[in-house]
Amino acid sequence: MINFIICDDNEFFLLKIYNVVSNFCLNKNIGFKIYAFKGYDEEFYKVMNKEMDNKVYILDIETPNGNGIDIAKKIRSKDLNSFLIFISGYADKYINQVVLSDTMFIGYISKRKDYQEELLKKLKKIFKLGFQKNIIRFKDQGIIYTFDMQNIVYIEADSKKRRSVIHSLDGNIEVRLTLKKLKQILDYRFAYSHRSCIINHEQVVYIDTMVKVIKFKNGIVINLLSDSFAKKIRLQQSSIHFM
Repeated sequence: MINFIICDDNEFFLLKIYNVVSNFCLNKNIGFKIYAFKGYDEEFYKVMNKEMDNKVYILDIETPNGNGIDIAKKIRSKDLNSFLIFISGYADKYINQVVLSDTMFIGYISKRKDYQEELLKKLKKIFKLGFQKNIIRFKDQGIIYTFDMQNIVYIEADSKKRRSVIHSLDGNIEVRLTLKKLKQILDYRFAYSHRSCIINHEQVVYIDTMVKVIKFKNGIVINLLSDSFAKKIRLQQSSIHFM
């Protein structure tokens, strides 16, 4: 289910945007729901703050009760995964503000041009990128990090530096987020092998519970394996019966 949140104070444009989104999803056989607003009012904020996956915002920049760029900044303060599209009848007036807004927007559309065709292009771009659960984003010390979870091998805590080190197939990155916070945004394939280590099961070649080592597909071997995790693995292994 894709959740579209559209805001435009002009009812004519709001309906046109609604129709473009609706027709696109119907043609692609995509499950969707559209929330349409004529202003950044209390109801808009309720939907903005509601826990929902797969959000796409289409935001009018200039409305009587709010500025779409300011709204986008509020969205990004809590949500780094939604897609943002700006639309305006005064494209030249706001172009610099949009570029400098640091809101990771997917497109900026002028109502004075063929905005319906441009919006369709942006929608195609979004669905080409996809709502992949593999992708996680988080902000640390003002820097936005994007990781493909399938490429993360393991994450370990560096207690001396008070940082976490993300070991991935693309290299190692130090961040200030704790393992606990990182675990909250990772999916089912990640587990604690030790209080100071999170592993990606899909990257594991084998786990030796006697010697207490874990070997990964890239050849790296670590010994961050707790007694409780080793016991859990042994129990899982003992439950496997070959026919």
